[in-house]
Amino acid sequence: MAFGDDKVMIDNKDDFQYNNEEEAEMAQLHSLHIHMNAVADVQRKLAKQAEKPSAKICEECGDDIPEARQKAMPGVQHCVYCQELLERNR
Repeated sequence: MAFGDDKVMIDNKDDFQYNNEEEAEMAQLHSLHIHMNAVADVQRKLAKQAEKPSAKICEECGDDIPEARQKAMPGVQHCVYCQELLERNR
């Protein structure tokens, strides 16, 4: 391999700066793509949950689940308190 074969020649600082900005933009796009996929996963899970009927009694503690919660969160299976505990322990 001859000297310089493995290097990209940069004509001036502006070209180098452009490459860094381009890489930063690509990283931002990648991050955005990852977050959009995460949101889509949550939406799919919520849609699947909504297909089930809401429970009237919490599966964890046996307390009643208020009707307002059942309507707000279709397919809910836990009271607010138990749901919070479950989410914290994940």
